[in-house]
Amino acid sequence: MKKKTKTILVTILLIMLYISSIYFAKELYYYNSSKSFMTYVVYGMIAFTVVLAVVFTITGLKTIKNYKKKRKSFFILIILVILGQLFAGYNLNRVSDVISNLTSGSSYYSSSIVVLKNSDINKIKDIKKIGIISDEDNTEGYILPMKIVSEKKISKDKLVSYDNFIDMINALYKKEIDAMFISSSYVSMFASQDGLETLGNDTKIIYSKKKPIGKIDGSKKLLTEPVTILIMGVDEDEGGAGGDSFNGDTLMLITFNPKTMNATILSIPRDTRVPIVCVKGKPERKINSAAYNGTKCVTDTITSFTGIEIDYWVKANFQAVMSLVDALGGIEVDVPYAFCESGADRMFGESTVYVEKGLQTLDGKKALAFARNRHTWPEYCPPKYSKYFSNDFVRGQNQQQIVKAIMNKLKDIRSLTKVYKLLDVVGNNIETNVDKDTMISGFDVFKNIVFNSKNINSDDFVGTQRLYLSGSDAYINNIYYFEYSKKSLKEITDVMKINLEKTEIKMDKEFDYSINKPYEDKQIGK
Repeated sequence: MKKKTKTILVTILLIMLYISSIYFAKELYYYNSSKSFMTYVVYGMIAFTVVLAVVFTITGLKTIKNYKKKRKSFFILIILVILGQLFAGYNLNRVSDVISNLTSGSSYYSSSIVVLKNSDINKIKDIKKIGIISDEDNTEGYILPMKIVSEKKISKDKLVSYDNFIDMINALYKKEIDAMFISSSYVSMFASQDGLETLGNDTKIIYSKKKPIGKIDGSKKLLTEPVTILIMGVDEDEGGAGGDSFNGDTLMLITFNPKTMNATILSIPRDTRVPIVCVKGKPERKINSAAYNGTKCVTDTITSFTGIEIDYWVKANFQAVMSLVDALGGIEVDVPYAFCESGADRMFGESTVYVEKGLQTLDGKKALAFARNRHTWPEYCPPKYSKYFSNDFVRGQNQQQIVKAIMNKLKDIRSLTKVYKLLDVVGNNIETNVDKDTMISGFDVFKNIVFNSKNINSDDFVGTQRLYLSGSDAYINNIYYFEYSKKSLKEITDVMKINLEKTEIKMDKEFDYSINKPYEDKQIGK
């Protein structure tokens, strides 16, 4: 009976070991990439797992044969190995799910038929006049709407063409049209425009249609090489970043050199007047309007006016800043002025967020308020929180501070709970064109940051150069634009090209200073 019991027990444990080993090896194999050192780690760990299974099998057979001999260490070790493999496999699966979600290319085009909320129109057949964008290359303003026209048998006599979305929205407010074809993300796209702050409350959607987007591939560069990354903020209330059109108010062009651990960050003002390359005739408009035509239009437009090729882009739901910062336990930021700002729901009153001046740890709500703030609110805020000057440039600098603070906080993560929270935030709120193999190559960089930062007594392990695009105000046809300085842009792109190792750095051989003048970090381009 003792031999039979021990035989059954050993057999069950060995079967469990084989199952856990296969599960662990399968999850581990996902990280196999010819572009990364992870290939060697993966194959090495799989080989070790096979050897371990063989050793335990031989030991198990000996235990059955010599059933009278006590082998407590065998049973303890095999149980620990099984639990360890299941635990490791589960954690590898959590990370791989996030990577798969990020790199799956789940973007989509989406167009909606929108009417005024107080309108009696609830069905397409009741519409007499419906606005549509005249640009035949605009997917969500023309191409997808024309498919709806065909499918729903809408008479083309009912269509009224407009050159841009703003004119069409204003025509709806004036009741010159009964409805309009527009991107389903229209509230987040246009609610930041002056006079359209209540757009979401004033309108309703009566019909929508989606169309999947083919995956837009990034460059073939590894994250172990100098790369250019464009961060695009999507200020969605519902979470996610899957829609191709967005508000385009937050555009940050980043270069990163993993060899020198140096990054440059440029916030591009949303009102910057540039040629929109994806629109017929390449008209000069505000750069944020490129986002109305989708992600590729934004990247092509920025490359056109800066001369900097964009290797990869990251589109992030800007409200995810709250969740990300809270998951990190807050970030340390030197706030230049005391202010108050609307809450995450863009409402004042109970939602109002108050932030004091000075070096402090910001939670998610305060970090989001700091990232959004671009003017005073004396009608909502006490005098103490209204004595400052802010605009799109200041907001851009604030956002750069937040990115820098997040980067510095990431290297200090040691808690598995924090890792899980970060994975949930990233998986649900970020979209990118970085492929799986390239993303895995980023583990090489992360490994270097973690190991090397232990020997460096500095919060700024990743050096950051904050860039500033100078220019002047301009009004064209009563519309405000920011006219960027070509000299400032050249100074900025020269620094970026140095960081990308496109050009060689010219070293200053001499300098002078005054002991009576405090040092101030130069903002390149200002």
